[in-house]
Amino acid sequence: MTSTARSSDWLIDTVDFPIGFIDVALSVPPAELVGDMAVVLLRPEEGPPAAVLKVARGQQRAANLRMQRRVLAELAIHQGLDDEWRDLLPRIVAFDERTNATVSVESYLPGIDLAEALARCPNRVEELTAAALKAIAPLHRGTATSVVVDNVCLLRRWVIEPLADLTDMCQRLDPSRVQEVDRLGTMLRQALVGWRMRVSWAHGDYTPSNVRVASVRGPVTGVVDWGRARPGRLAFIDEYLMILTASCQVEGTDLGTVVANRLRASGLSDRERNALRAAHDRTDADIGRGEHIDERVAILLTWLHHIADLWHKCATQPNHHTWLATNVAPVLDAVAAWRGFDVSSTRTRAGRVAPMTRSSPVEDAAQAQGNQADG
Repeated sequence: MTSTARSSDWLIDTVDFPIGFIDVALSVPPAELVGDMAVVLLRPEEGPPAAVLKVARGQQRAANLRMQRRVLAELAIHQGLDDEWRDLLPRIVAFDERTNATVSVESYLPGIDLAEALARCPNRVEELTAAALKAIAPLHRGTATSVVVDNVCLLRRWVIEPLADLTDMCQRLDPSRVQEVDRLGTMLRQALVGWRMRVSWAHGDYTPSNVRVASVRGPVTGVVDWGRARPGRLAFIDEYLMILTASCQVEGTDLGTVVANRLRASGLSDRERNALRAAHDRTDADIGRGEHIDERVAILLTWLHHIADLWHKCATQPNHHTWLATNVAPVLDAVAAWRGFDVSSTRTRAGRVAPMTRSSPVEDAAQAQGNQADG
């Protein structure tokens, strides 16, 4: 399954909405709900849809709906965000926990999915991607703090934990890849220790299927599916995930192929970089000054977090070996082709903040104590 597809949702566009429709939706056998989720558009007899009904079966899907409810409530009162930006968010208008399902009704955000807009007009990918990046920027900017990666606690959530998922994946499906994962982990730890990074609230699954636009020419009318959002995350992962998954769609290829190609090319394509630049105004650049992480590292971390999320959710194709071969193996092959990752050169080009207080090497710092961030 590619990250831009909505194949996990069962979508019904109803013309009428009788009072007992929720119970009708709940009566659908679980086998008919692909991914244990039903998504139903609710509309009056005349006019556009007014709300979205989501029916989740299974612990994971139910937990996702509960988390979205909590996230939206916290963002609604966050002092760093304004009402204009909050208009892009759905509102939870009803929520019900039942023995056989969790039910959430949220406000409908007009327009079409960005994924649909890209399918109609792939030649507008640069402009549409830039619009999506601009739409999420107020969240990152309004909730941002700066941290220095100087202890193992920060690395644990940003590198070590997703690497553990990747290792588990390879141990089950292709044990010969585990050594390559270990090398990747060493490279990422060496590259990140000592960096000053911007962390903020982040969407966590910022892909074209989760952004609404008015038309193929924009503008952005909404951002949906907030169940993966958390504070204290690396803000650039939202941006790079949008860029990479949009490219997957317009290029008609898998995430592993896109990421591997970018790594071999030493970074984003010109089109992708143009979209990223267009999305950042002077204020954003000032806030992020000194953070300019090497694009290869940003791409790898984005890929690592997304792949780990998919594996953790088991949101892969039925043939896991095929999924590994198309989304994981090409990236590990590209990393293995590097005959040494020049950390010092990377830091010089990217503008490493100096001087920095370094902790013990991560490999020897398992018992180290430090401040913990939710990243």
